[in-house]
Amino acid sequence: MDRYVSQLIEKLAEAEASPTPEPDFGNSYEDFAEAMFAIETEDPVAAEYVINVSFDELPPEDGLTDQQIQNLTIALVNALAAKGTHVSFPMNGTPGRLVYAELRKRLKDGLQTFPGWNIDFCDGWCPGCAFFDYCDSWQNTWTKEEIETERTKMKEDSE
Repeated sequence: MDRYVSQLIEKLAEAEASPTPEPDFGNSYEDFAEAMFAIETEDPVAAEYVINVSFDELPPEDGLTDQQIQNLTIALVNALAAKGTHVSFPMNGTPGRLVYAELRKRLKDGLQTFPGWNIDFCDGWCPGCAFFDYCDSWQNTWTKEEIETERTKMKEDSE
């Protein structure tokens, strides 16, 4: 598996080495509005067309060592940054295995080719968030009781 992970990291490094240039928003409001519309309506493309590695090529976290996960995550984040997509996640002791697993999931649906996107793993639904135990944002809008009630409902609905 070490050789395979090294090959993936090499492919990601190639993507990182050819960053996406900053967009030209033109010189008028109309040019800017047209560029924004193009960004907002662009359909995602397969990850391999943006960062040289597809979702299917990335092994699930349970088949990787902690070091492989760390190396792959760093390579993924760097390749995405070079292509104009910023990645952020809670930093309160979040396990690398969880970060990699969630980042890998995000790649399944494809990526935007236009720079300026942010993957922050937050959709606002704290009870279902994989990072709940490592993020304090929920405290701004939820009580612990509300979270537990919603999590109980979600568990009952899935059974």
